[in-house]
Parts: sequence; structure tokens; C-alpha cells
Amino acid sequence: MKVADAAERRAILTRSPLFQALQPEEIDAILSRASVRRVGKGETILSRGDPGTGMLVILGGQVRVSVVSEEGKEVTLGVLGPGEVLGEMSLLDGEDCSADAAAIEDCVLLFVDRGQFFRLLRASSDMCLRLLSVLTRRLRRSNSALEDMALLDLPTRLGRLLLRLAHDYGCATPIGTRIEVKLSQKDLSTLVGGSREKVNRQLREWEDEGLLGKDAGRIVVRKPELLARAE
Repeated sequence: MKVADAAERRAILTRSPLFQALQPEEIDAILSRASVRRVGKGETILSRGDPGTGMLVILGGQVRVSVVSEEGKEVTLGVLGPGEVLGEMSLLDGEDCSADAAAIEDCVLLFVDRGQFFRLLRASSDMCLRLLSVLTRRLRRSNSALEDMALLDLPTRLGRLLLRLAHDYGCATPIGTRIEVKLSQKDLSTLVGGSREKVNRQLREWEDEGLLGKDAGRIVVRKPELLARAE
């Protein structure tokens, strides 16, 4: 994956929920203090327990954030894309990382050192408020995922996940909305807390019924109104 040039990095940060309220000179101050890292598909970006030395902004690619229970079961907390951040909680409280993060595809990341970032936070109340908003939204997503797993059946959980991914990472095509995140059956099963076999069976049923399709190896949501009512 090509490393974004200075203009592309600035554009990504400007669109990011965390940075979009900042002035151009504040964006440039962050970029001047940051370094670019490249991570290959499947590589670990952060591991639970790593020291919180800084924050990562995704410039390109997709990242899966997950935790592993004592029994060895992996639960995916979310899939993040360009403009979203990793390590923001550790960046603020100085504690170790609370989750694992791995590259779903080749990624380009912007690393901002904790000490440098705190200097910027002290100078910008807008940035402090934006960071709080990002943290709150991340917590709401986690709570919503836990609520879905506890209260909803598998088809409903899976349908809601696909609709959310189509909204966040969708691209319009002649046959529907293609989800640009290429997720394996294992990824989908951990995201909804179901077995790979049941998830695969449900996906096949929806393809046969015309609710879903495939395009270049990616899922296409063809009938979102029916998927929203799936049970």
C-alpha cells in the first residue's frame, strides 16, 4: 500500500471525528510530530498489555480490534478504517493497552507520541472535547454489541452487523452496497458471537433469497430493508 503523502495525511486527519474541529495549523502541528508506520496484512499492531506510548491514526487499510478470554475465545470489538484511532485510552490514562489490534489488510498508520500529543491537548480544548466524543462513541459501540449478543438471535445480530458495515464502509454498485471490508467467516462469527458454521449457513440462505450478493470477494447488501427485518 502506498504511503499517503502530506496532503493526503492532512485530508484524512481533517475528516477524522477526532481532528475535524481543529484549525489547519493544529493539524499541521500533529503531522509535524508524527511518524508513519506500515503494517502488513495479518500482522499484530497492538497487543493487550502493551505499554501506552502513543496513539495510532489509520491512514489506510482496515484494523480488527479484539479481546481473548481466559478460555481462549476471541471476541471482535470492532473494525476500524481510515481516520479512526487506536490506543486512545492508553494514551490518556497511561495504562497498558486493553485490547488486541491486527491488520485485516495492509495498513498505513500515523503514530503520535504520548508526550507530544499531551502538549497539543493542553493547547486545544476543542481537541479534548473531540477525544471525549470518540471515546464515548467507542464505548457505546461496545455496549451495543454486548447488548445484541445477550438479547438478539444470530440472524438479527448478523443482519444488524452487515447493515452497520454497509453504512460505515459501503460503496454503491449497480447491484447494491458493497462492503469494502473483506471479512472472513471467522471475522463475522466473532463479531456476532456465533459459530462459523451457523454464520456461513445464514449467509448462504440470504444469498439464495437475494438479500445479499458477492462482488470481487466482498459482500454486497442488495435488499437492506429485508435484511433489517431478518430474524
